[in-house]
Amino acid sequence: MSRSGARPWEAIGRYRRYWLSAFIILPACSAGLILDQVLTDRLPLWLEMPTLIIFALLFAWISAGFWTALVGFVLLMRGRTDTAPGSPELRLAEPRPQSRVAIVMPIYNEEVERVAAGLQATYKSLQHAGALAHFEFFLLSDTRDPAIWLREELVWSALCQSLDAFGRIHYRRRPINNKAKSGNVADFCRRWGKDYEYMVVLDADSVMNGETLYRMLEMMEGNPQVGIIQTQPVAVNRETLYARLQQFAQHLYGPIFSAGLRFWQLGDGHYIGHNAILRTAPFAQYCALPVLPGRPPLGGPLLSHDFVEAALMAKSGWEVWFVPSLSGSYEEVPPTLIDDLKRDRRWAQGNLQHLRLLAGEGLRPAHRFLFVNGAMSFLAAPLWGLFLILGALSSLHWANATGDSSITPFDWGWLAEPMPFWLFGVTAILLLSPKFMAVLWVVRQRGQRENFGGLFPLVASMFFESIFSILMAPIRMAFHSQFVIQTLMGRGVRWGAQVRGDQETSWADALRYFGWCSALGLSLAALLYPFLGIWHFVWLVPILGGLTAAVPIAAWTSRPALGRWARRHRLFVIPEEVRVPQELQALSADSVTYLPHIEGDPFIQVVVDPRFNAIHTALQRNRTGAWPRAANLCHKALEQGPQELNNRERNILLSDRNSMLALHRAVWSTADRTRLTVWGLQGDDQESADGQIIEGKR
Repeated sequence: MSRSGARPWEAIGRYRRYWLSAFIILPACSAGLILDQVLTDRLPLWLEMPTLIIFALLFAWISAGFWTALVGFVLLMRGRTDTAPGSPELRLAEPRPQSRVAIVMPIYNEEVERVAAGLQATYKSLQHAGALAHFEFFLLSDTRDPAIWLREELVWSALCQSLDAFGRIHYRRRPINNKAKSGNVADFCRRWGKDYEYMVVLDADSVMNGETLYRMLEMMEGNPQVGIIQTQPVAVNRETLYARLQQFAQHLYGPIFSAGLRFWQLGDGHYIGHNAILRTAPFAQYCALPVLPGRPPLGGPLLSHDFVEAALMAKSGWEVWFVPSLSGSYEEVPPTLIDDLKRDRRWAQGNLQHLRLLAGEGLRPAHRFLFVNGAMSFLAAPLWGLFLILGALSSLHWANATGDSSITPFDWGWLAEPMPFWLFGVTAILLLSPKFMAVLWVVRQRGQRENFGGLFPLVASMFFESIFSILMAPIRMAFHSQFVIQTLMGRGVRWGAQVRGDQETSWADALRYFGWCSALGLSLAALLYPFLGIWHFVWLVPILGGLTAAVPIAAWTSRPALGRWARRHRLFVIPEEVRVPQELQALSADSVTYLPHIEGDPFIQVVVDPRFNAIHTALQRNRTGAWPRAANLCHKALEQGPQELNNRERNILLSDRNSMLALHRAVWSTADRTRLTVWGLQGDDQESADGQIIEGKR
């Protein structure tokens, strides 16, 4: 049932958001009026109006981030967590004996060893906290690659055996993976949701502290009106220079932004799709994702589900809380710029789809704002590009209008007037001041600066991270603009497997992905320098320099060696590297040495090996309707060899219990030595066949 009645935080939240709206709108309008005084009588209306509108939109968007950071900074400097009346932190209740939580981890063609290590670390942390009795784990696989699928089953079995966790760690693979991760979680809710009052959703690279999980359960038990509690996952464990830059930035700047977000949102918080606890029944009842009318990419199924699920939960009367004070929540970031931009491509399409939900009936204003803010994360890029183009056209028009031959077509001398220079300074302050706030907050805390390598390394790291951010900003602007244009032109993208481990970007790949950026930067620099002169050209160096350096930036920042060099010199250090939490220590390679080793073709092994065959067939169903097709494939495998089966055909056989049992018996009972060799067996192996089968089935 939904929650009703007055909620004590709502009036406070409404008051705060009125002030936030004023802080965003009034300065943006004032800055627009100041710029209008510069442009009036210099530009025709068709140039002046779009320039002012785009400038005001961008200024407002930047202002929202600045005021969020400033509020968070003030709160943290005062040494308090914002716990408004009704905050879930204020009401904790000891979980009832019958309270059950399902920890679900959707996976799709993942590195299975890393998944097992993270799951094991979380399991052992719960065990150490004495809270394991309330929790069960579910590996929810959407994997399509049969080799990875079979590896998942073996690793799951070995993990359960190592932890003595059969019946507490479950594995399920969907035969049809419609609607990606959101469909995977929805399928779990339909099948098993009624058995679990709560559900914690993890990503494949997530790790969580057991005490944190238990505290989240206490909050849900003490606050029956709450539907979702979202933690703030922190990025850890990466070694490439690019990932270390992202980890450092998140750890240093993240707390002030998180505290500010919590201040504005209160019970209308956001959900990021993982490292959160949800109340299963209302989630299953109210959070089914709508299918947008029209054709993809702007129509059809939603590509990004989390913000929408939070909005639907709140629409139904349930509270959604973001609780950044909950520590012990970890994730991993993409290791390279290429992988980060691939993820952004999916997010760009999903966030643009969210704009079509703005007019949805019953949505709360805070979540409508989240939809707009998410879309602006990508729309800002083409808007900045348009603003620069309009600036160039304005300069050209002004030069032609004056008729002064001493003014070049791109003479921007009028920008040296006090008003535009003041606007530039204010914009720079809005963008950069949160970095200095974060450093000041860390320096003020006793012992915190050592968690970032010390005072001098902290300041140096902030400086170099800012330089990298400035250089990468035009690269992101170019790609995000491309993503938006592709989406608006009807070119969609599918959600694919993500890269989890550290990997390098080769120079060939860097040139293939970013060569056009470098060529664009060089071309613009060669074109504009003769017209602008050195002093005006300097203003464009950050943009043109970032574009020109796109290829080497992508290649160099992907190097783990450079990341390790920075770590040795105490650059981009994060607290989890100074004091490594127990959960992260458990992710070391030694923690999964018990996992089985597979050599050769896993499909052959699952057919031949009695124990492996027993594990696999126990997880499958008898699909009588598929037997005619499966029987033909069994015959093909036996007569032509397993190498003649493609992945789709292997998946058909692997999904049917009877087919795998029949193949197993047929291979072990054959007297054809050629067939035995194809399946990796020798003639002597037949003597022990019956005994191995009996032992494996046992």
